[in-house]
Amino acid sequence: MSYIRFLSFFLLFFIFNSSVSYSNETDGSVKQNQNINKNCENSLQWYEDHPGYKGELRRVLKYCKNYAKDVSPDGFIVNPIISDFGSFSGVNTRPRDTVHQGIDIIGLAEENVIAVADGKVLETTVDDCWGATLVIDHGKSLDDKKLITIYGHVGDFMVNENDSVKRGDVIAKLPKKVKHLCMARVRHLHLQIGQQYCKKEDKNNWGCKYFIKDFYNSLNPHLFWADGKNKVTCFEKNKKFENGTLTYPFECKKTN
Repeated sequence: MSYIRFLSFFLLFFIFNSSVSYSNETDGSVKQNQNINKNCENSLQWYEDHPGYKGELRRVLKYCKNYAKDVSPDGFIVNPIISDFGSFSGVNTRPRDTVHQGIDIIGLAEENVIAVADGKVLETTVDDCWGATLVIDHGKSLDDKKLITIYGHVGDFMVNENDSVKRGDVIAKLPKKVKHLCMARVRHLHLQIGQQYCKKEDKNNWGCKYFIKDFYNSLNPHLFWADGKNKVTCFEKNKKFENGTLTYPFECKKTN
């Protein structure tokens, strides 16, 4: 009889713990899906002003919801990545001509873009294709690589050229309207890291078409997060971060 009681207790204990574990996993999955869906829908507001593209909207929205990555670290919710480093797919479902050299992060209209590390603003410009774009020198990584960082497709600038910035400072806003061709009708930040800056006077010369000379041979941002390789790290105001490491370019939301 005691054996049957023990077995019954054991089965109840197992079922209870399994249900709690499943519930926690389900809650986490629901939050991730809600985060992706919200950002996908809001990043595609270009189509509200162009109602004739309903078919394309349905295709791009479906793609975004299926393939955007929620890279949120434990305890946080962050903006999803729609086109990662090394991807051959663009933000609008279309294939790229070359492998992607940065990370594309979707977001809301006028959302804050923050500095991924301390640095100096080298350039603020509004390019015909890229739209408003900043270039910031964030010094060197722990393995002595220069971190010349492009923040592309933004809206309003919150800093000026030659300004010094601190990690977590608001440097720009995402655009309210998506107007420029290179944004591909999707509101997103293009974050790309090179080692050789193209000065303004060198633009459009051989090897200096864009903002960095190594535009097609850039560094993978995921190798430099403060918590370690491939571990997206959120900026926290009262936390100290090691120089030469990066934090996410958007403000993170705590989940607990």
